Amino acid sequence: MAVVVDNLFQVIRGSRGAAALSRTRLRKLAAGSIFLILFGLAALVSVRESSAQERSDAATKAEQAKYREAAWAHFRKRCAERAGEKIYRTVENVQGIFLAKPRTEPRERDLKDQYWMGDPYGLVMYPPAEISRYLSDLEPNGISTKTRTSRPGFSFVETPDPRGSSFIVHRLDGSRNRTVTEISDTRQSRYAVVRDDISTTEDRAHWVAGGRLAVTDLLTGEILGERIGYVLEPGFGSTSGARRPWLFAQDVACPPIKRSAAIDRLFVQKVLKPLIGARHGE
Repeated sequence: MAVVVDNLFQVIRGSRGAAALSRTRLRKLAAGSIFLILFGLAALVSVRESSAQERSDAATKAEQAKYREAAWAHFRKRCAERAGEKIYRTVENVQGIFLAKPRTEPRERDLKDQYWMGDPYGLVMYPPAEISRYLSDLEPNGISTKTRTSRPGFSFVETPDPRGSSFIVHRLDGSRNRTVTEISDTRQSRYAVVRDDISTTEDRAHWVAGGRLAVTDLLTGEILGERIGYVLEPGFGSTSGARRPWLFAQDVACPPIKRSAAIDRLFVQKVLKPLIGARHGE
Protein backbone atom coordinates (compact mmCIF):
# COMPACT_ATOMS: atom_id res chain seq x y z
CA MET A 1 0.00 0.00 0.00
CA ALA A 2 2.84 2.40 0.85
CA VAL A 3 4.48 1.69 -2.51
CA VAL A 4 1.30 2.62 -4.38
CA VAL A 5 1.04 5.91 -2.52
CA ASP A 6 4.75 6.70 -3.09
CA ASN A 7 4.44 6.00 -6.81
CA LEU A 8 1.43 8.29 -6.98
CA PHE A 9 3.38 11.17 -5.45
CA GLN A 10 6.36 10.52 -7.74
CA VAL A 11 4.13 10.71 -10.79
CA ILE A 12 2.52 13.91 -9.60
CA ARG A 13 5.89 15.53 -8.81
CA GLY A 14 7.40 14.47 -12.10
CA SER A 15 4.41 15.67 -14.06
CA ARG A 16 4.84 19.22 -12.91
CA GLY A 17 8.14 19.46 -14.85
CA ALA A 18 7.11 17.43 -17.85
CA ALA A 19 5.09 19.35 -20.41
CA ALA A 20 4.42 16.18 -22.39
CA LEU A 21 2.26 14.72 -19.58
CA SER A 22 -1.30 15.88 -20.17
CA ARG A 23 -3.72 16.80 -17.38
CA THR A 24 -6.08 14.03 -18.54
CA ARG A 25 -3.45 11.37 -18.15
CA LEU A 26 -2.53 12.70 -14.73
CA ARG A 27 -6.14 12.49 -13.61
CA LYS A 28 -6.37 8.90 -14.82
CA LEU A 29 -3.21 7.92 -12.96
CA ALA A 30 -4.43 9.57 -9.79
CA ALA A 31 -7.86 7.94 -10.02
CA GLY A 32 -6.34 4.54 -10.62
CA SER A 33 -4.00 4.88 -7.69
CA ILE A 34 -6.80 6.01 -5.39
CA PHE A 35 -8.89 3.01 -6.49
CA LEU A 36 -6.04 0.66 -5.63
CA ILE A 37 -5.66 2.29 -2.23
CA LEU A 38 -9.36 1.98 -1.42
CA PHE A 39 -9.50 -1.59 -2.71
CA GLY A 40 -6.51 -2.52 -0.60
CA LEU A 41 -8.02 -0.94 2.48
CA ALA A 42 -11.28 -2.81 1.97
CA ALA A 43 -9.43 -6.09 1.58
CA LEU A 44 -7.42 -5.40 4.72
CA VAL A 45 -10.58 -4.65 6.74
CA SER A 46 -12.22 -7.82 5.42
CA VAL A 47 -9.23 -9.94 6.42
CA ARG A 48 -9.19 -8.42 9.88
CA GLU A 49 -12.94 -8.95 10.33
CA SER A 50 -12.64 -12.56 9.14
CA SER A 51 -9.80 -13.21 11.57
CA ALA A 52 -11.81 -11.68 14.42
CA GLN A 53 -14.82 -13.87 13.57
CA GLU A 54 -12.65 -16.97 13.45
CA ARG A 55 -11.22 -16.12 16.86
CA SER A 56 -14.72 -15.54 18.20
CA ASP A 57 -15.98 -18.86 16.77
CA ALA A 58 -13.03 -20.71 18.23
CA ALA A 59 -13.65 -19.14 21.64
CA THR A 60 -17.34 -20.06 21.49
CA LYS A 61 -16.56 -23.67 20.61
CA ALA A 62 -14.05 -23.85 23.43
CA GLU A 63 -16.63 -22.51 25.90
CA GLN A 64 -19.24 -24.98 24.66
CA ALA A 65 -16.81 -27.88 25.02
CA LYS A 66 -15.94 -26.70 28.53
CA TYR A 67 -19.64 -26.49 29.44
CA ARG A 68 -20.38 -29.98 28.09
CA GLU A 69 -17.44 -31.43 29.99
CA ALA A 70 -18.61 -29.77 33.21
CA ALA A 71 -22.19 -30.99 32.68
CA TRP A 72 -21.13 -34.60 32.18
CA ALA A 73 -18.87 -34.40 35.22
CA HIS A 74 -21.74 -33.05 37.31
CA PHE A 75 -24.08 -35.78 36.07
CA ARG A 76 -21.57 -38.53 36.86
CA LYS A 77 -21.04 -37.07 40.33
CA ARG A 78 -24.79 -37.12 41.05
CA CYS A 79 -25.01 -40.70 39.83
CA ALA A 80 -22.10 -41.83 41.98
CA GLU A 81 -23.20 -40.03 45.15
CA ARG A 82 -27.01 -40.17 45.15
CA ALA A 83 -28.60 -42.31 42.45
CA GLY A 84 -29.93 -45.79 43.15
CA GLU A 85 -32.59 -47.83 44.91
CA LYS A 86 -32.91 -48.44 48.62
CA ILE A 87 -35.41 -50.87 50.13
CA TYR A 88 -35.77 -50.75 53.89
CA ARG A 89 -38.78 -53.03 54.36
CA THR A 90 -41.13 -55.02 52.13
CA VAL A 91 -44.84 -55.68 52.62
CA GLU A 92 -46.77 -58.69 51.30
CA ASN A 93 -50.41 -58.92 50.14
CA VAL A 94 -51.02 -55.24 49.44
CA GLN A 95 -54.40 -54.54 47.84
CA GLY A 96 -53.91 -51.00 46.65
CA ILE A 97 -51.80 -47.88 46.85
CA PHE A 98 -52.34 -44.16 47.26
CA LEU A 99 -50.69 -42.22 44.45
CA ALA A 100 -50.12 -38.95 46.29
CA LYS A 101 -48.91 -36.86 43.35
CA PRO A 102 -50.25 -38.19 40.05
CA ARG A 103 -48.30 -36.93 37.08
CA THR A 104 -49.78 -34.29 34.83
CA GLU A 105 -49.28 -34.01 31.09
CA PRO A 106 -46.30 -31.77 30.28
CA ARG A 107 -46.89 -28.79 28.03
CA GLU A 108 -44.77 -28.18 24.95
CA ARG A 109 -42.95 -25.34 26.66
CA ASP A 110 -42.26 -27.56 29.68
CA LEU A 111 -40.33 -30.01 27.52
CA LYS A 112 -38.06 -27.15 26.38
CA ASP A 113 -37.75 -25.40 29.72
CA GLN A 114 -34.39 -26.01 31.38
CA TYR A 115 -35.89 -25.27 34.80
CA TRP A 116 -39.18 -27.18 34.46
CA MET A 117 -39.55 -29.03 37.77
CA GLY A 118 -41.68 -31.89 36.48
CA ASP A 119 -39.30 -34.78 37.24
CA PRO A 120 -37.94 -35.55 33.74
CA TYR A 121 -36.44 -38.78 35.11
CA GLY A 122 -39.90 -40.31 35.51
CA LEU A 123 -41.49 -38.38 32.65
CA VAL A 124 -44.80 -39.83 31.42
CA MET A 125 -46.27 -38.21 28.32
CA TYR A 126 -49.72 -39.72 28.87
CA PRO A 127 -50.56 -39.50 32.61
CA PRO A 128 -53.44 -42.05 32.62
CA ALA A 129 -50.83 -44.64 31.63
CA GLU A 130 -49.14 -44.09 34.99
CA ILE A 131 -52.22 -45.35 36.83
CA SER A 132 -53.02 -48.20 34.44
CA ARG A 133 -49.47 -49.50 34.76
CA TYR A 134 -50.00 -50.03 38.49
CA LEU A 135 -53.20 -51.99 37.77
CA SER A 136 -52.17 -54.12 34.80
CA ASP A 137 -50.19 -57.33 34.86
CA LEU A 138 -46.62 -57.16 33.60
CA GLU A 139 -44.85 -59.18 30.98
CA PRO A 140 -41.35 -60.51 31.78
CA ASN A 141 -39.83 -57.47 30.06
CA GLY A 142 -41.68 -55.09 32.39
CA ILE A 143 -44.26 -53.91 29.86
CA SER A 144 -47.93 -53.70 30.87
CA THR A 145 -50.33 -56.22 29.38
CA LYS A 146 -54.11 -56.79 29.49
CA THR A 147 -53.68 -60.53 29.89
CA ARG A 148 -53.05 -62.36 33.15
CA THR A 149 -49.42 -63.11 33.97
CA SER A 150 -47.41 -64.20 36.99
CA ARG A 151 -46.78 -60.52 37.79
CA PRO A 152 -50.19 -59.10 38.74
CA GLY A 153 -50.92 -55.45 39.39
CA PHE A 154 -52.59 -53.84 42.36
CA SER A 155 -56.35 -54.21 42.68
CA PHE A 156 -56.88 -50.45 42.93
CA VAL A 157 -55.07 -47.13 42.90
CA GLU A 158 -56.31 -44.11 44.81
CA THR A 159 -55.51 -40.50 43.90
CA PRO A 160 -56.53 -37.18 45.48
CA ASP A 161 -59.73 -35.69 44.10
CA PRO A 162 -58.70 -32.21 42.89
CA ARG A 163 -62.27 -31.00 43.44
CA GLY A 164 -62.30 -31.59 47.19
CA SER A 165 -61.17 -33.72 50.10
CA SER A 166 -62.35 -37.06 48.74
CA PHE A 167 -60.43 -39.65 46.73
CA ILE A 168 -60.69 -41.13 43.24
CA VAL A 169 -60.49 -44.90 43.13
CA HIS A 170 -59.16 -46.41 39.89
CA ARG A 171 -59.69 -50.05 38.91
CA LEU A 172 -59.69 -52.16 35.77
CA ASP A 173 -63.11 -53.17 34.55
CA GLY A 174 -64.14 -56.81 34.15
CA SER A 175 -62.66 -57.05 30.68
CA ARG A 176 -59.39 -55.46 31.89
CA ASN A 177 -59.47 -53.29 28.79
CA ARG A 178 -60.10 -49.95 30.47
CA THR A 179 -59.85 -48.16 33.78
CA VAL A 180 -63.01 -47.21 35.68
CA THR A 181 -63.23 -44.76 38.56
CA GLU A 182 -65.42 -43.98 41.55
CA ILE A 183 -65.35 -41.41 44.33
CA SER A 184 -64.66 -42.41 47.92
CA ASP A 185 -64.91 -40.19 51.00
CA THR A 186 -62.25 -42.16 52.80
CA ARG A 187 -58.85 -43.45 51.77
CA GLN A 188 -58.45 -47.21 51.97
CA SER A 189 -54.75 -47.42 51.14
CA ARG A 190 -52.22 -47.64 53.94
CA TYR A 191 -49.25 -47.21 51.64
CA ALA A 192 -48.46 -44.17 49.52
CA VAL A 193 -46.23 -43.59 46.52
CA VAL A 194 -44.80 -40.08 46.50
CA ARG A 195 -42.70 -38.54 43.75
CA ASP A 196 -40.66 -35.35 43.87
CA ASP A 197 -38.36 -33.44 41.56
CA ILE A 198 -35.21 -33.03 43.65
CA SER A 199 -33.20 -31.02 41.10
CA THR A 200 -31.11 -28.15 42.41
CA THR A 201 -30.38 -24.93 40.57
CA GLU A 202 -26.87 -26.24 39.94
CA ASP A 203 -28.31 -29.44 38.43
CA ARG A 204 -30.52 -27.55 36.01
CA ALA A 205 -27.73 -25.14 35.05
CA HIS A 206 -26.07 -28.25 33.59
CA TRP A 207 -29.30 -29.66 32.07
CA VAL A 208 -29.34 -32.36 34.76
CA ALA A 209 -32.59 -33.34 36.49
CA GLY A 210 -33.17 -35.52 39.54
CA GLY A 211 -36.28 -37.35 40.72
CA ARG A 212 -37.18 -39.24 43.89
CA LEU A 213 -39.86 -41.91 44.22
CA ALA A 214 -40.65 -42.96 47.78
CA VAL A 215 -42.95 -45.62 49.22
CA THR A 216 -44.24 -44.70 52.67
CA ASP A 217 -46.39 -46.24 55.37
CA LEU A 218 -49.10 -43.66 56.06
CA LEU A 219 -49.89 -45.25 59.42
CA THR A 220 -46.40 -45.04 60.88
CA GLY A 221 -44.76 -42.44 58.63
CA GLU A 222 -42.02 -44.92 57.82
CA ILE A 223 -40.22 -44.77 54.48
CA LEU A 224 -40.21 -48.32 53.14
CA GLY A 225 -38.14 -47.68 50.06
CA GLU A 226 -36.91 -44.96 47.75
CA ARG A 227 -35.46 -44.60 44.28
CA ILE A 228 -33.38 -41.61 43.25
CA GLY A 229 -32.60 -41.15 39.59
CA TYR A 230 -30.89 -38.56 37.42
CA VAL A 231 -30.99 -37.73 33.73
CA LEU A 232 -28.82 -35.56 31.50
CA GLU A 233 -30.24 -33.84 28.43
CA PRO A 234 -27.52 -34.72 25.88
CA GLY A 235 -28.44 -31.91 23.48
CA PHE A 236 -28.22 -29.29 26.22
CA GLY A 237 -31.50 -27.68 25.25
CA SER A 238 -31.16 -27.81 21.46
CA THR A 239 -34.53 -27.47 19.71
CA SER A 240 -33.26 -27.92 16.15
CA GLY A 241 -35.39 -30.17 14.00
CA ALA A 242 -38.44 -29.66 16.27
CA ARG A 243 -36.49 -31.33 19.06
CA ARG A 244 -38.10 -31.41 22.55
CA PRO A 245 -35.12 -31.58 24.92
CA TRP A 246 -36.48 -33.36 27.98
CA LEU A 247 -37.86 -36.20 25.84
CA PHE A 248 -34.27 -37.20 25.07
CA ALA A 249 -33.04 -37.03 28.66
CA GLN A 250 -34.22 -40.53 29.62
CA ASP A 251 -31.68 -41.92 27.14
CA VAL A 252 -28.93 -40.77 29.52
CA ALA A 253 -30.09 -41.88 32.94
CA CYS A 254 -28.92 -43.46 36.17
CA PRO A 255 -30.31 -45.92 37.06
CA PRO A 256 -30.91 -46.73 33.36
CA ILE A 257 -34.47 -46.37 32.04
CA LYS A 258 -36.24 -48.75 29.70
CA ARG A 259 -38.70 -46.38 28.04
CA SER A 260 -41.52 -48.81 27.33
CA ALA A 261 -41.40 -50.39 30.78
CA ALA A 262 -43.44 -49.37 33.82
CA ILE A 263 -40.36 -48.09 35.65
CA ASP A 264 -42.18 -46.62 38.68
CA ARG A 265 -44.34 -49.68 39.12
CA LEU A 266 -41.33 -52.00 38.82
CA PHE A 267 -39.67 -50.28 41.75
CA VAL A 268 -42.80 -49.96 43.88
CA GLN A 269 -43.49 -53.69 43.59
CA LYS A 270 -40.05 -54.45 44.95
CA VAL A 271 -41.39 -52.93 48.18
CA LEU A 272 -45.14 -53.63 48.06
CA LYS A 273 -46.21 -57.08 46.85
CA PRO A 274 -49.77 -57.09 45.37
CA LEU A 275 -52.49 -59.30 46.76
CA ILE A 276 -53.89 -61.39 43.93
CA GLY A 277 -57.63 -61.14 43.34
CA ALA A 278 -58.55 -58.58 46.00
CA ARG A 279 -61.03 -55.79 45.37
CA HIS A 280 -61.18 -52.27 46.71
CA GLY A 281 -62.09 -52.10 50.40
CA GLU A 282 -62.15 -55.82 51.03
